[in-house]
Amino acid sequence: MENQIFRMKELKSSREKTVKKLTKVLNRLVNLEWELCAVASKTNDNISKLAIKSISESASSIQTAISQLISTEINYKKEKNIEVGKLKNKDENPKLQTLRKVVLNKK
Repeated sequence: MENQIFRMKELKSSREKTVKKLTKVLNRLVNLEWELCAVASKTNDNISKLAIKSISESASSIQTAISQLISTEINYKKEKNIEVGKLKNKDENPKLQTLRKVVLNKK
């Protein structure tokens, strides 16, 4: 249980730092978008309008990343049992186990 609490605290602090960094990037993108919008409307520049659309899409992607980081989902680290120099994994394929035995016996 302590491992889970420690893992939650570790994830929370890591995610908070990343969210802060992404928020700064998002704010810069939004400001750049407004500046380009003002210039594009003054000069009636279609290429700048396309650039604004690209910036808007990237800002949307960053918003999605932030919302995913804020989610409460936690992926726990899988613990592996070590037994006499071998890793025991429940998901291990039986064919790999027999192959490993053959390779180890040849040495």
